Amino acid sequence: MGRSVGTDRFAVNRFTMLAPVVWLLSMGALLVVPFLTLSDAEVALTWPSPLSAIWWVAVATATVQAALVLLVPRVQVWAMVLVPTAGLPLAAVASWETLSITAIATIATVLVTILNADLSRLGSALAGALLATALGYVIAGLSGVEMPPALIALSSLGQALVVVAVPAGAAAIVLTRREARRARESEQAALVRERDARAESAVARERTALARELHDIAAHHMSGIAVMASAIERQVDSAPEHAKDGAMAIRDQSRLVLDDLRRLVGLLREDDGAETAVYAISAIRSLIENGPSDAEVRVHSSADAELAKGIGPLSQLVGYRMVQEALANTVRHAPGAATAVDIDDRDHEALTLRVRNDPSPSMAATSGSGLGLIGMRERAELVGATVEYGPTLEGGWEVRMRLPRDADHATRSQQQVGDAS
Repeated sequence: MGRSVGTDRFAVNRFTMLAPVVWLLSMGALLVVPFLTLSDAEVALTWPSPLSAIWWVAVATATVQAALVLLVPRVQVWAMVLVPTAGLPLAAVASWETLSITAIATIATVLVTILNADLSRLGSALAGALLATALGYVIAGLSGVEMPPALIALSSLGQALVVVAVPAGAAAIVLTRREARRARESEQAALVRERDARAESAVARERTALARELHDIAAHHMSGIAVMASAIERQVDSAPEHAKDGAMAIRDQSRLVLDDLRRLVGLLREDDGAETAVYAISAIRSLIENGPSDAEVRVHSSADAELAKGIGPLSQLVGYRMVQEALANTVRHAPGAATAVDIDDRDHEALTLRVRNDPSPSMAATSGSGLGLIGMRERAELVGATVEYGPTLEGGWEVRMRLPRDADHATRSQQQVGDAS
């Protein structure tokens, strides 16, 4: 992945600051070590005296290595090989102890390269840095240390491991923790995005539900108002008393529309004092009594049993809305048709609602947009219910919905039946 211009500029500035720090540390070691080793005659003999030829070679080596640190952003991991290689000329003329000042630049380069550069060629570069460092100690050891060549090689490898492998391991640990932190941050960001996506999806579902509720309210009440208004228009001259009764019915229907809208707004606003009661199966009879339809309600239930027991509030709302929508469709498309609403609550596993109307005596049935039926089916799927609808053999229309009871209630009912038998 390519780096941005801002990131590259930051890396260059960082290594520009690191190079003089490395040079000052190397020069500090070159100047201070002789004073720290006055009591150690062996080190004093092998350390170059200030302003000697070897001392100047050491200064030149430290300067070249510091300059190579500036190239780390450009050559990336291969800087780990170039920096210890620059110390080989010093190894040819200086002692083992003097060569140790080159370790400062090598350690710094290994650390910052692993933490900042492209790691695709890290293995080869580390091997090259280890080999160049060990080679420098071997050269210095063969010319100034009295020990077997095999031991010199083994000691040089140990020195190289300390200078290269240990800093590389430390940098790898830091890098691993950094990547783990980035992974956690990325995971948290993904969780936040997922949470936001779920919130947006929930808002979309709520908007869809709101649209359905508004459609139901408008379809149920406004269709009745339209039918009554049409009747009043014909009765104004011929039957004024009936027209007056129709106007009062329109007023009642308008009040019911406002009440339903107020309930809907109350559901959307938690701080609103509007009534927020959820419609239930038991309210179907009141729906028909206060609505434009004079449908007959027939309830079939077990003796001494609570109506719609084991049917959750959301499922009851879905059933209520199905009956409301079916009655509104009857008033709109088959005005004057005899209508019956059956509530069958005898099954231990589900409650069945059926709205059935005969053909309209005054006009042929008309077709609608089908949105109401689609809304019924989607609501049914939401609570695991099933809905079926279609024309009857007599030319009418029937809508049937089966609302499943809660699993615990169905199980208890089956156990009670088993105990009774």
